[in-house]
Amino acid sequence: MIACGSFLMVAVVLWIIGRKKLSMEKKKMLGIVALAAVLGLLTGMVNDADSVLTEKYFLARNEYGEGSYEQAFTLSVDGYKEEMGYEVTVPEQLLTKEQEEGYLEAAVAEIQQEFQGENESINHIESNVTIRDTYQEGKVLAIWSFEDCHVVNRQGEIIAEELPEEGALVKAHVSLACGDTERMEEFYFRVFPVERDETEELLWQIEQALKVQEHMQGEAYLKLPEEINGQRLEWHVKSNRTSEKMLLFGIVLAVFIPFLEQSRQQELKKQRARLLELEYPEVVSKIALLLGAGMTLQGALRKIAFTYEEKRKKQLVEMRPAYEELLTVCHEIENGMGEGAAYERLGDRCGSADYRKLGNMLSQNLRKGSCGIVTLLEQEAERALEERKGVAKRYGEEAGTKLLLPMMLMLGLVIVVLMVPAVLAFQI
Repeated sequence: MIACGSFLMVAVVLWIIGRKKLSMEKKKMLGIVALAAVLGLLTGMVNDADSVLTEKYFLARNEYGEGSYEQAFTLSVDGYKEEMGYEVTVPEQLLTKEQEEGYLEAAVAEIQQEFQGENESINHIESNVTIRDTYQEGKVLAIWSFEDCHVVNRQGEIIAEELPEEGALVKAHVSLACGDTERMEEFYFRVFPVERDETEELLWQIEQALKVQEHMQGEAYLKLPEEINGQRLEWHVKSNRTSEKMLLFGIVLAVFIPFLEQSRQQELKKQRARLLELEYPEVVSKIALLLGAGMTLQGALRKIAFTYEEKRKKQLVEMRPAYEELLTVCHEIENGMGEGAAYERLGDRCGSADYRKLGNMLSQNLRKGSCGIVTLLEQEAERALEERKGVAKRYGEEAGTKLLLPMMLMLGLVIVVLMVPAVLAFQI
């Protein structure tokens, strides 16, 4: 009934959307209703497909070994006006006597096939045997025991330290149970000592000699064996070679330090060039502004440089390479260098075409006079400002590209955080 109602609702909504011209908001609302109806329809279909009722009064029982389950119902009874809730426990299927005996027979065959494990056969056992608590996918329970528990323990592990060359005969008992049917199986297998080469035999004997002292009381020291089978032993503490490793690390570090320093210097140069490029329009604008206010060229440079120096001393601004270069120009002029040479050296130190152009403009101003210098500087400032916009855009794109890798790593981490619990839950 619910599924049919959902289907009809979907049909009505689609018909309304197709027949009438509705606003976008109403279409979105109707679309949400249609989506909810479709989900309800699909859910109802899934529930109907997974229904435990094969017929009106029959509940499907799990196969033997899968356990029972509980199913909730709404019960309607003639003579009662209200419905009642009722929960039924559905037990698993029970096997017939023939089926139980068949599973026991198959379990015995399974034991015969896998008991020897990695050994050649049950008549020549050198490593642990393979035993389990259940067989036939859990339908058959098994309880194991071994007569000689000093040779093999209950987990099928060989624990005997010494065995005769002809081997030790061990009797195995396994009690199998499937439903109400039980079966006892007994068989023998022979355990031989592990074949060791000369080195393995020597190490084994050293281990046995050390085990002798494990239970000695009152001994403050463990005495290492001096001789095994007539062979003299000399013990030396194994060095972790920390000093050699530190020396090797120092050599490797020393080899790479020049490359690291070179890389760091190159990065500093790139950063300095970037800052010079960004500060150029501001420097030119300030020079043009002060010259336009009536100051001399040298006075304008001194005003800009020494104001920056005072702020640097008070730690109000960070180091700015363009202003540092102007401060150097002022100091060179104070020390007796000609103004023209000082201005030209400005462009050489900055290593930029813009600063070389600025230095040439300032030096030509000394030779030709200050006529028109303010106009030239204002035009240069406007041009540099336009270029700075493009430079800032380029640096922004580069920053976005550099952030791409961390963003991809974060996306991978988010996917892992979301998928791992889902996969683990699916496996459980």
